[in-house]
Amino acid sequence: MTLLDATPAAAPAAASRTAGFYARIGKRAIDLLLVAPALPLALRIGLPIAAWNAFAFRSLRRVFFVQDRVGLGGRTFRMVKFRTMREPRRSAADSWFSGADTARVPRFGRFLRNAHLDELPQLLNVLRGDMHLVGPRPEMLDVHAWACAEVPGFERRLAVRPGLTGHAQITQGYAAASTECYAQKLLLDLEYTNRLSVRADRGSVLRTVPWVLRGRGWIGGKGPACTAGSAPTAELTPPIAAAPAAAREPDRERAYADAA
Repeated sequence: MTLLDATPAAAPAAASRTAGFYARIGKRAIDLLLVAPALPLALRIGLPIAAWNAFAFRSLRRVFFVQDRVGLGGRTFRMVKFRTMREPRRSAADSWFSGADTARVPRFGRFLRNAHLDELPQLLNVLRGDMHLVGPRPEMLDVHAWACAEVPGFERRLAVRPGLTGHAQITQGYAAASTECYAQKLLLDLEYTNRLSVRADRGSVLRTVPWVLRGRGWIGGKGPACTAGSAPTAELTPPIAAAPAAAREPDRERAYADAA
């Protein structure tokens, strides 16, 4: 898909896909049919991770990391993950923009991220209807505001619910803090929405399995990370003034000690 394909001329086809029966009802039904039977296995995998996190971070209240993300139509929701990072000196978004995330991740957290096991609690988000199993990955509020300011049309990826996995994630890998990487992410997400179907989702799920097994996850792993632009420059300063009120607040973390 090229930038030309992402222009308004391609919008009618994408709109019909995102407003169709599968997008409105079918995806949700498949989510529930697949996630509900998987919960016992997810619990068996998740309990040892939770126990290790409680030991490593010395608190049951720090097992999970809960953060506001941008979802369908720009609505925010609370996304749940296993905690993998030490506390940032400022907000999580500032840490991401400055490239300091890597230094905050201990060895076990790096393993969880590369295997995508830190995303396991997001099955709760899928059950709640915040997310689908397959869709564009949800962005932090500040990152979304910056991307909308730097990449024209970035908000168009909000036409479908975000996903636990997605076409852009397993094609592009980790998107670094550069406009080039986020423009590429937008094109891949629009390619997905233009082809939204059971077949497209099945293909993304099937591609995700070897991706996870080979540890092709975070930038610290073996994935084909998008690193264009190398170190962030002044142009990557997030437009806090243009962000929603919730995005201008300090990053809020809330642990669910009893979430599982």
